[in-house]
Amino acid sequence: MKILSIEIDANSAVMVFVEGNKKSFQVAKSGKFLSIPKNSESITDILEFQTNFSMFLQGEEVDLVVLCEGGNDSGKKRLRMEFAILSECEKQSKAYQTYVSSACAKLIKTTYNKETGGDFYTDLNSLGLQKYMDKALVAAWRFI
Repeated sequence: MKILSIEIDANSAVMVFVEGNKKSFQVAKSGKFLSIPKNSESITDILEFQTNFSMFLQGEEVDLVVLCEGGNDSGKKRLRMEFAILSECEKQSKAYQTYVSSACAKLIKTTYNKETGGDFYTDLNSLGLQKYMDKALVAAWRFI
């Protein structure tokens, strides 16, 4: 199974592509592939982000898109970017799931370490990922 997991970080979409299963998985690629201008909350920029995400998604073969959703305290830019992602998944008939970003810390501390027998942050480092990619990785792992 190939999963694209996304979390909005400020003005960028942190993306992690994970393949495999819960016991044995690898990161195919990762990064901040798409963003909007830093201080923008313009609808025009959100629509351009959605268009860019559409083209990006068309070039990727994924079984599932996982979005780490922000909570009640999320800003309108994050909410709009998340909506653009989910809207595009619907348009392209891509399977998707959402997972609350705040639940990722609990998932890391309890479930991941228990089920894999490893340490999440050691695995994160061994996969060559930055710490800010932790929620995207663990959300992908949850659905793999």
